Amino acid sequence: MKSSPLTPEEAAAVRFYEGDLTGLPAADPFYADSRAFVSLNALLFPGLGSEITRIREGKRLNPAVLADLPRLTALYSALLSAAKKGAQPRQRESWRVERAEDFAQLAAAGQTLSFTSTSLGGFLPAYGDKQGIVLMHFTVPAMTPCIVMAELLDNYAKADEQELLLPPFLTFSASERALTDAERQITDQNGRPPAAVYEIALTGQYTAGKPAARPCRVSAQAVSVWAQLNAGTDPAELPQAAAESLRRFKERLTAWVHSIAIFGE
Repeated sequence: MKSSPLTPEEAAAVRFYEGDLTGLPAADPFYADSRAFVSLNALLFPGLGSEITRIREGKRLNPAVLADLPRLTALYSALLSAAKKGAQPRQRESWRVERAEDFAQLAAAGQTLSFTSTSLGGFLPAYGDKQGIVLMHFTVPAMTPCIVMAELLDNYAKADEQELLLPPFLTFSASERALTDAERQITDQNGRPPAAVYEIALTGQYTAGKPAARPCRVSAQAVSVWAQLNAGTDPAELPQAAAESLRRFKERLTAWVHSIAIFGE
């Protein structure tokens, strides 16, 4: 039985997030990106480490997404609204392979920091798009905000992934356990096995927060940082003022996304 139906705007946001560009204007730089989740999630991690890691892995950031604040904030709002409607009536379990450096930030914060893709179908044997990995097995309590793609989308372009998408700011506890022989065979981009495996017990609740204003401006300097990283600029050589402008913008954006997750708009 399907969860509450999404509005057209919510469904379009979810499809775009998961890389389905059907019906979107291919000439529009904002939508000409089948991996928009890379940019959307990098913006929610503190500092610039997330961007630098993704560039190192061969991914690209989309400056057009960062520069178009009205459409960017509308996307976050629609995704969070869809997650609220997608809360499951029963407990679910799902799996994810995470970068070890990203996991360290999540564990320190005790919460998801960005939209987090997990699979209802278990781990894959290899993850060629990540370097230095740990395994995560999630317990997702009933009524946790989430998006089970196959249930909320009429046409799910990547049904084989069995994706359950978690929103940012969900609190959890993590406990390490021993890797099984099968889990040791899972490899990263460099053919290396996982460093560890963790049991992730979500609480089903967002971290406490306070209302925050929607960001109304992103500087051209901030947007230029992504273009420079895409072009291969050494992070140490980024203009300091531009990098700081992007960091401050990300702080304001994250505070607003956290606010609407808790309080709505």
